Amino acid sequence: MTSSIHNNRCKLLVLDLDINKITIEALRTFFLSYGPVEWIETFPESNSAIICFVSYLIVDRLISLRTCVIGQNTVRLRRCRLDQTNWYIDSQTLLIKLTPSTYSNSILIESTLRYCFRDYQLHIIKIDIINENQAFICFSHYDYVDQVILMPSNTFIYDGVPLVFERMMEKRNPKSRWDQVVVPLTTKPILADRDPVVYKLLIHIEHLAKQLRGQPNQARNKIEQLEAEVFILKNENARLKSKHELLSNKKLEQRLIALEDISNKFASKRFPNNRRERSNSIEKQSKRLRQFRIDDDI
Repeated sequence: MTSSIHNNRCKLLVLDLDINKITIEALRTFFLSYGPVEWIETFPESNSAIICFVSYLIVDRLISLRTCVIGQNTVRLRRCRLDQTNWYIDSQTLLIKLTPSTYSNSILIESTLRYCFRDYQLHIIKIDIINENQAFICFSHYDYVDQVILMPSNTFIYDGVPLVFERMMEKRNPKSRWDQVVVPLTTKPILADRDPVVYKLLIHIEHLAKQLRGQPNQARNKIEQLEAEVFILKNENARLKSKHELLSNKKLEQRLIALEDISNKFASKRFPNNRRERSNSIEKQSKRLRQFRIDDDI
């Protein structure tokens, strides 16, 4: 076995394997239908196996299946993972480290990282810069993390310096207390060298959990707020419309009154004598009528 990156890309990790019922020959017979197999190694202590093919394209095809059934045993198919103690853990978070260089004073910047991972841009959920030399990238699927780690070291170059990657553990499969390995006690803190990183990761996970819990309420409140704003806008529109109609009616009424005044003034200036003559004739006729009535009585 070799540990080169190229050979690791040709390796398939088989998990949840029943070693007591499925032999190496059974594994070889099953996976030969997908392509030539170079060698197979089983790991009874972790119920897993590694199968090396002649090409990484065969591994890519099998990884797309995610699971398969060998006999009556359902197994999980993953890419080769270098950290054997965490084979069972699927992680969507990648820890990036920028190796300090004597000829470069580069620091990690989100825009430059996105350009460096431009081939995975559609699958990146978030980039979180921890400090000048470390950052987290959260992908939409764990397989993208496995792919990046197995790529050649010169694939991701940041300002002339190759990046170093590590899978971040997010959750572990529950195990029985009888399956747990007894670890001897030690006086040295286990996470002494990674306390800042772990603390940052825990804060980030807690923040994401709060956001996920608050999303339904926030969406409902936003919808209610928008509906209230629409209702207010409708009322304001109706009020402005009625006010506009009232103003237009008042202006129309004022115009009619002005036109009537103008017409009355024009008529009074044009026919002043006719009105006087007509009034005098009416007065004379009334006097004659009164005189006639008096004479008749006599």
